[in-house]
Amino acid sequence: MLLNRWKLLLDANRVLWKGTARRMLWLKWFLCAGLLSDMAFCPRLWISDRPFPTVPVVPGLPDLPQAASVVLVFLLVLSVLVVAVAPEPDALALAPPVLGGVLVVFDIDRLQPWCYQYLLMFAALALMRWREPESARSRASWACCGIALVGVYFWSGTHKLNATFAHDVFPFLLKPLGVGIVEHLKRMWFLAPIVETSVGILLTIPRTRAWGLGGAMAMHGFLLAVLGPFGLNYNSTVWPWNFWVAAMAFALFLRNDRPLLSSAWQSHFGKVILALFGVLPALNYFNLCDGFLSASFYSGKLRDGWIYFNQEGADRLPARYKLGNHAFTADTPGRYRMDITDWSMSQMNVPPYAEPRAYVGIVEQLRAEGVPGSDMTLLVRDWVSLTSYERHFSPVEVRP
Repeated sequence: MLLNRWKLLLDANRVLWKGTARRMLWLKWFLCAGLLSDMAFCPRLWISDRPFPTVPVVPGLPDLPQAASVVLVFLLVLSVLVVAVAPEPDALALAPPVLGGVLVVFDIDRLQPWCYQYLLMFAALALMRWREPESARSRASWACCGIALVGVYFWSGTHKLNATFAHDVFPFLLKPLGVGIVEHLKRMWFLAPIVETSVGILLTIPRTRAWGLGGAMAMHGFLLAVLGPFGLNYNSTVWPWNFWVAAMAFALFLRNDRPLLSSAWQSHFGKVILALFGVLPALNYFNLCDGFLSASFYSGKLRDGWIYFNQEGADRLPARYKLGNHAFTADTPGRYRMDITDWSMSQMNVPPYAEPRAYVGIVEQLRAEGVPGSDMTLLVRDWVSLTSYERHFSPVEVRP
């Protein structure tokens, strides 16, 4: 019986493969592989019992029990596998964003940029009419996924146009090339945002998509080389993201002359995607939209945070947050510092949700676990200046 059902699934996928739905079939498989591989690189992120506090999206929401988080993660992985093998997932494609959304509600750190992008692309797949790949709904499904990629390229590039990226981030990315090359190339920092922004624009216009794909492949190849195990060996969750986004760009845009924006505009969900990936990231310039939701990564604009403890606070900090944690260090006699970014990277292999309210949530969680608020001080980097790389930090008040 199982063999017969498996054969039916394979036959149904072969039928789609022979038709014009092949492009979206490739996209579906790449999308499923991308989410599962990224999750595999950060397993601790998805559970509740871990050496880094969970911070709910809604303050005061109780912690998700460990057993419940494990069940939800299992169902999320299962739903992605079902979407991958089902020839016509239809509404089943909504299961990953729903289950992923529940996990995010109980911990905002799970709303990583790749998770945000992937879950919305799964929702766009629910529009697809696999037997009618040229229908308006199917074109809207394709366009929504294309806009998600184009928006990330465009805004990720524009957010890098600032002095901190030029002075700190770009030279850091060039480190694997050697000190001499870094000194020669760091003055060319502006090429990085120009190329990345141009990729988004070129992929939007049908007749320039080949150039856009070429630029995207060069950019992803460079990032995999410098961030990968033979380069900086840093933030390994972005390795599969770079690989699968490049694959999805090929699936969506190679030899494809369909109009992007007008196809998306035909669907209500397409209008939502246009707003989320096309308009909302601009609000980040006015500190009105979160950096993770604005494709502002490796831009130098994200706001780091530190928690300082006096001796009494350090003594009351639960042992699981201190043992083997190199982010918890002695600052001065009787004073200790927790670098939140290093803490998150070392324990979950992802950066924290880089917003002051998320850092406040961490302090509140520590206070709930027995560390008095009077024994902790939260400092957050001030908002970035576009013209100066000097960044200061200020204390953030935590409600009593």
